[in-house]
Amino acid sequence: MKSSSKRRVWSPESERAYAPQRISRAAAGNQQMLLSFRRWLTDERGLATATITAYIGSACTFVDAVAERSGRTGVAVVRSLSVRSMEVFFVEYGKTHSMYARRNMATAMRSFLEFAVLRGWTHREMADSVPSLIGYRLSDLPRGASDEQVAKLLAGMQASEFGRCRLRDCAIVWLLVTYGVRRSQVSALRLADIDWSQRTIEFAAHKGGKAVHQTLTPATAQKLSEYLRRQRPESESEYVFLRHRRPHTRLSPTAITVMLAAWAQRCGLPRLHPHALRHAFATRLLRTGQPIKTIADLLGHRSLGAVSIYAKVDFARLIEVAVEWPEEATP
Repeated sequence: MKSSSKRRVWSPESERAYAPQRISRAAAGNQQMLLSFRRWLTDERGLATATITAYIGSACTFVDAVAERSGRTGVAVVRSLSVRSMEVFFVEYGKTHSMYARRNMATAMRSFLEFAVLRGWTHREMADSVPSLIGYRLSDLPRGASDEQVAKLLAGMQASEFGRCRLRDCAIVWLLVTYGVRRSQVSALRLADIDWSQRTIEFAAHKGGKAVHQTLTPATAQKLSEYLRRQRPESESEYVFLRHRRPHTRLSPTAITVMLAAWAQRCGLPRLHPHALRHAFATRLLRTGQPIKTIADLLGHRSLGAVSIYAKVDFARLIEVAVEWPEEATP
């Protein structure tokens, strides 16, 4: 049995450590080149840790796959690249990965090849030959949970006697449903962000957006206080939601996703992602007649374009503004 002390625990520090750890698992001959790529992303591009993590993971997969086919490693594998070899890799990768993953891979490949061009290892044409995946803005409808699903989830969690973390999980899901915030904002919620005397709660800004400052509803206050008084581990951590097991570090965004999926299954629902509750929140606001600007503010968006997708689901309002098709005039 593996020791629990070796289990990987998420934290902002572990997220920063992911890229070098991922590189250490790449083919030995590719590691130095990938480390140089990481330094370039950090020092010259100045990208965020999460973006670097995504780029490095994809770049390692790409470089190792091409190296295995060509029998070369390091700079030699980059020099051996051809449009055909990249096409073969991308087709094979696409057979087992979603459109979202393929887009991420294409973006990482372009960034890596741009780095290689600047080092003189390949030509600009190689970076330009990475396949483009066409996507159309606002082409999809937001995939939100229905009101019935949300109600069934909350009722099932409230009635359940399952789990030592039920109060914590109930409080988290209540925040997701009530305020439509992201899982990362719930993960980053600090004790100081809750003003019990003024009955307010604040969620940190995300992705260049705005902080979300909201009224602390009585039901939300009850859920939070029950968790804090009865179930939160004793800790000096500034964060509200902690791991139940030692070490009692901040609960990661990924753990919130896993928790929600598990509860959805127990409640007889299809798999739910925290973002589905965010979409459900925005759709509820739209149905009550809230303007797009208000919805953008409540979701923490600076741009109205970020929430314009929700206008497509307000069928009742679309019908109201619809104009009848003109009939041909009869003499």
